[in-house]
Amino acid sequence: NEVPEFAPLLRELNARSPLAGHVITADAGHTVRAHATFVCEELHAHYVFTVKRNTPSLFEAIDSLDWAAVPISYQTEETGHGRRERRTIQVLDATDEIKALFPHVSQVFLIERYVIRKVRKRRKNSRKYKTTEVRSAVAALCVTSLSSREAAPEHLAGYVRGHWSI
Repeated sequence: NEVPEFAPLLRELNARSPLAGHVITADAGHTVRAHATFVCEELHAHYVFTVKRNTPSLFEAIDSLDWAAVPISYQTEETGHGRRERRTIQVLDATDEIKALFPHVSQVFLIERYVIRKVRKRRKNSRKYKTTEVRSAVAALCVTSLSSREAAPEHLAGYVRGHWSI
């Protein structure tokens, strides 16, 4: 299902400041064929979209790739706000199957985020606190119209990271 406000909003922005050559990032709610076509063909821009189960065929095609055999292309580590975070990215050229499922896709990638954070918990029936480490891992599958010549793995990771900093 297409989000109806997506194209009109970007058309208005494009009229004020041309978006040709820019990269449009969007979360999974906007990962639909019509938006990919609109961004590439009408705006002459590129996209980086997150893929989730709302696009089941595309999700399954990307998820079923042999990610275990793909080397980590880039990783970052950050410490702050009581947590340590490591992000990795693995990138592949889109297969013919994936290209048939989604317009203008050039590369697919997997970003994994591993977080260790310290949490203070009070013991039951006690006033004392105990500090424990909580570990979590999150994976995100993504598609982009950018080729490997146009965007290196660290650029793709930056687009995804930057999307949530707004």
